[in-house]
Amino acid sequence: MELELRHLRVVCRLADTGSVSKAAASMSVSQPSLTAQLRRIEAAVGGQLFQRGVRGVVPTPLGKHILGRARVLLADMDDLVNSSCKYVDTGGPLRLGSVNTVTFVSWLTRLEEQLEGREIKAQVDPSCGVLTDLLEADVLDIVMLMLCDEAHAPPCPVGIQEQAMVDPEPVLIVMAADHRLAGRSVIRLTDLADETWLMPPGGKRDGNLAALRAACEAVGFTPGFRYDALGEAEVEQFVSAGRGIVTAAPTVGSIPNTVGLPLADHSLGLRRVLRWRPERVPPELVDKVHRAFTGAYREILASRIPNHPWWPATPHAHPVIHEPFQD
Repeated sequence: MELELRHLRVVCRLADTGSVSKAAASMSVSQPSLTAQLRRIEAAVGGQLFQRGVRGVVPTPLGKHILGRARVLLADMDDLVNSSCKYVDTGGPLRLGSVNTVTFVSWLTRLEEQLEGREIKAQVDPSCGVLTDLLEADVLDIVMLMLCDEAHAPPCPVGIQEQAMVDPEPVLIVMAADHRLAGRSVIRLTDLADETWLMPPGGKRDGNLAALRAACEAVGFTPGFRYDALGEAEVEQFVSAGRGIVTAAPTVGSIPNTVGLPLADHSLGLRRVLRWRPERVPPELVDKVHRAFTGAYREILASRIPNHPWWPATPHAHPVIHEPFQD
């Protein structure tokens, strides 16, 4: 693995917080994910960077050396990006990309109000992989993605920055109202071993189907898919008719004759993130895009809560919404 600036930011965040758990929370990633990343960084530099103790983590001599150089490099890079923003035509259109989401209209409306008439060119695509490619190719400036687990999601390209907005976001299992499991408040993935799964196309390199397969196989079964390439309307009709089950976010609308239940074992989850080109989108604009989205997300979620009878009794299944932060 080649050492990148984002790795240096991880090292600095660990040193600043003095704790893996605090650093993970501040960066909106899981503690195991951050620990694994630290191990890869240490493998790249050839030695241990932190000693763990009862009071947290303390830099080793190698860690202190890396930290000293890292802070200088990061300060220089931040100054380079910030000073370059004045050469960018920030008065031009903002090229915004997004996966399909029920929050899109409300999000776009809020953002247009905040940007005071600045033109927004919006592009919606079902594939996080396609949107990431368009961002990397400088066709888009900033995108909103719904990503599955880190092992299967399209990676963040070099030079692109990422920030979590909703992480984790639970996955619901939507089924017919007369399904044998519909009366439960939560279910486990193992309860679904004999079910027929309905999944719309995953798109290019999204990893959603692979993540679902991996989660199911981890508990002992391979999910059975039928009726490939269904559109949203067809999926709703098939689920209502009891011809299969489907995964959905908690912002899903009310589908006639169905119920949506959270998973008790957190075996599947999503995260909604922003990815952007820092030379095209300055920090204050990222902040506005983030706040506009989370405001729209809270509004949509509140309107859906009455459709979720499991909500009051299952706080563990509520989405975690993050406020904007800047590295």
